[in-house]
Amino acid sequence: MSKSLLLLIVLIEGFITISAEILTLRQLAPIIGNSIVVTSLIIGVFLLFLAYGYRRGGQYTENYTKILKKNFTFASMGLGVGLSYSFVDLFFYFFKNYLFSNVLVVLCSYLLLVIAPLVYILGQTIPITMNLPKQESTVGAIGGKILHLNTIGSFLGAVLTSLVLMYYWGVAWTVFINCILSIILVILLSSKSKIDRLRIVGLCCMCVLIYELNITLENQIFVKTNTYANYRVIDNQETKTLQINGSQSSSLTLDKQGLPYIELIKRILFNDLKLKHKDILVLGAGGFTLSAGGENDNRFVYLDIDKDIEGIVKKHFLADIKGKFTADDARSFLNENSHAFDVIVSDVYSNHLAIPPQLLTREYFQQIKAGLREHGVAIINILARPTLEDTYSWRIDNTIRSVFQHCMVMPLQYSSNISNIIYVCKVDKNKINSNYTVYSDNINKAALDFFNAITNKKIP
Repeated sequence: MSKSLLLLIVLIEGFITISAEILTLRQLAPIIGNSIVVTSLIIGVFLLFLAYGYRRGGQYTENYTKILKKNFTFASMGLGVGLSYSFVDLFFYFFKNYLFSNVLVVLCSYLLLVIAPLVYILGQTIPITMNLPKQESTVGAIGGKILHLNTIGSFLGAVLTSLVLMYYWGVAWTVFINCILSIILVILLSSKSKIDRLRIVGLCCMCVLIYELNITLENQIFVKTNTYANYRVIDNQETKTLQINGSQSSSLTLDKQGLPYIELIKRILFNDLKLKHKDILVLGAGGFTLSAGGENDNRFVYLDIDKDIEGIVKKHFLADIKGKFTADDARSFLNENSHAFDVIVSDVYSNHLAIPPQLLTREYFQQIKAGLREHGVAIINILARPTLEDTYSWRIDNTIRSVFQHCMVMPLQYSSNISNIIYVCKVDKNKINSNYTVYSDNINKAALDFFNAITNKKIP
């Protein structure tokens, strides 16, 4: 094997390994989100089985080229099938409904059964290739050069996968390209023997299957996939639904009626508060349905991290978007923006039922509060249990109330099931130290206060 060919193999393998890690994170995000817990488990499994792959690769003493061909053949199948949307979706559906109810257990099962073997065989590449060059240089020099090229490949895999491949061609094409790169490595290592020719023919046939499993299926299901999300539009004539990462993000009827929680927020803004000529910021654009029926003489600004969402919605879901759109991260925008709003609506989700953890913190809600004008209103859509029976639900409630002391809370359905809960919080920045006076048997001004409330007069 020539030196240049050897270095090319090392470079491509580094690209594939890191690209597979990013693809794992991306394919799992619509199902279980991208929290720190999920990300750390994925990265941990990759590192652990790369380590065991290095160890196993260093134990081989012969048939290096044959082992590499076998490994890259397996890698092409593991990439093309194991990282396809349909396989991941079916795996989690089957395991969660028939084996384990805990989603973290299902995640670990997927990582150990599907991802770990793939990473293990890819990890064998570096120690095996160190045995292939002529031993004219020291082991350190050979290892340094191979690790240097492999790390550059990893850098290219990290950057190009998210910024180029997934962004411009979608997730399915990114999976397919990585599969093709693995097959190219097999071809580069192959001789003119009959076995190698049959292997290449078999891999080419497998390419057709992987193309259908990824690209054809993706085109049938989604209108677009990119770094952030899978977008799907379902139109049954009477109602059009926009799904983002498997979640029913937005829905519109023929008369521009949205999902129940959207209609509740619209009622609060337009009927109850009777807002006119106000600046309204919506964090989480979804299908831009909050103003689909009209802005009521207000000025809407929609913000979303994915700049593609505006074009997708206009083309496939809602042609006439009422309001301006800004592509940015919610916390970054709130931190840098100097323009205050009369209303800020927080409606941010990364997948079905999952709000990004960084958008559930006290600091995030403090940023929302700081972005409101005097007497401004924060409206926060949360998915939790209205009965506050679990730690997650009551900690969210605690967190919001630690910043907005005075909120009215409206669940769509009061039960022990997960439901939309709308927090409506009024801001009075002049009253930094809120009045925590309570009514007691000893001092009870409830009657006078009530009279004050209904007459809107100040009584000493």
